[in-house]
Amino acid sequence: MKAYVAENWCEPEELVYKDIEDPTPKVGEVIIDIKASGMNFPDMLLIQGKYQLRPKRPFSPGIEVAGIISAVGEGVTNWKVGDKAMGLCWLGGYAEKVAVAEKNVYPMPEGMSFEEAAGFIVTYQSSYFAIVVRANLQPTETMLVHAGAGGIGSSAIQIGKAIGAKVYATAGSEEKIEVIRSLGADLALNYNDATWSKKIRKEYGGVDVVIDPVGGEAFDKSILCTNFEGRIVVVGFTSGRIPTLAVNMLLLNNISVMGVYWNLYQNDKPEAIKKCVNQLNEWYVQGKVKPLVYKTYPLRDAPKALREVGTRKTYGKTILIP
Repeated sequence: MKAYVAENWCEPEELVYKDIEDPTPKVGEVIIDIKASGMNFPDMLLIQGKYQLRPKRPFSPGIEVAGIISAVGEGVTNWKVGDKAMGLCWLGGYAEKVAVAEKNVYPMPEGMSFEEAAGFIVTYQSSYFAIVVRANLQPTETMLVHAGAGGIGSSAIQIGKAIGAKVYATAGSEEKIEVIRSLGADLALNYNDATWSKKIRKEYGGVDVVIDPVGGEAFDKSILCTNFEGRIVVVGFTSGRIPTLAVNMLLLNNISVMGVYWNLYQNDKPEAIKKCVNQLNEWYVQGKVKPLVYKTYPLRDAPKALREVGTRKTYGKTILIP
């Protein structure tokens, strides 16, 4: 089968497109014939050797896929050949086939396309745990989402609206501001406007929850518009700067700052993952959430597509089609 492989720590243009052996299922695994692969910002960090996890090389990047199960390993009880599924593979998604542990294979909601399914695991589950589990957002509250047109941002806006909360969001261009509005945000602000935090505080009454996948200045200014007993959830640092914090700012307004590393729930709280998947699938069927697909690329064009994801030229999810 064809796949892109990182033979060394590299840039997207240095990935190698080559024939590799088809995977065979181990105990507890299934093989998914990939119809669509989701691209994520961590894919860039993984091949550069800058992510929290540093896989043994060579490896094929790609965290999430959707397709049709073509083989099942010993001990697999919930899936059979021919089933449609989406899967969390962690590595190997930039290929035509991949082996996935049964515990990380999820049913596709009725009516969902493979392209949507390939962008429904990482960002939507991450946003769910940030908003529902960590921040405990309530329908009566207001939430601010940074980089609202991105993968995390677009899913967070939809989840916030599904809960019934008021949702504000930031983005860095007029095109992305329009994307935010189309997703249902009650207020869209350009974070290049140095006064956005003051506007939220003085004109709109502040926010109760902040979802921040950006870090840097976005985090610094978020504290200034967070209400009494507000919660700031750190999801990532796409700005490139990990912020520091003067903790007296937390004391003065009873603010909590917390992190969400969604990966940990996969092994530590599988029952929470199941609850999350059921809720997200239900919201999809109800029309309350829907993955925003920016563009699809053929697998051969993965380096070009990954470069666009890594430089934040995209919005929503970018999808590869083998």
